[in-house]
Amino acid sequence: MEELMNLHFLNAIWVFLLPLILMILDILTGYYNAWKNKEVSSSKMRDGLGKKCAELCYILVGTAFNFAFGIAAIMYFMVIYVCYMEIVSLAENCTKLGIPVPNKIKEKLNNDKGEQ
Repeated sequence: MEELMNLHFLNAIWVFLLPLILMILDILTGYYNAWKNKEVSSSKMRDGLGKKCAELCYILVGTAFNFAFGIAAIMYFMVIYVCYMEIVSLAENCTKLGIPVPNKIKEKLNNDKGEQ
């Protein structure tokens, strides 16, 4: 229990936990958006989950570089890259769901202009 109280963002568990949390949030908001718009599609879900698996592979490759060669920078770059992609995807899902997002961010998203 004391170990859980001492979690720091530099702890190795966050390398997997933070991207995983963001992926789950992205999947949930994406599914809710599709359900709300009556656009649920198993093929789109398979494609999305395949991309999530590829993102986890990026992190595993970065972790392998860290353990094999002691190059932690590659691992952290992969984690930051995956987290960035997930945060952008979450912001896109939020704008589609009508959740307020700052205009500066909304202008940069890859949503159709009609939905913004």
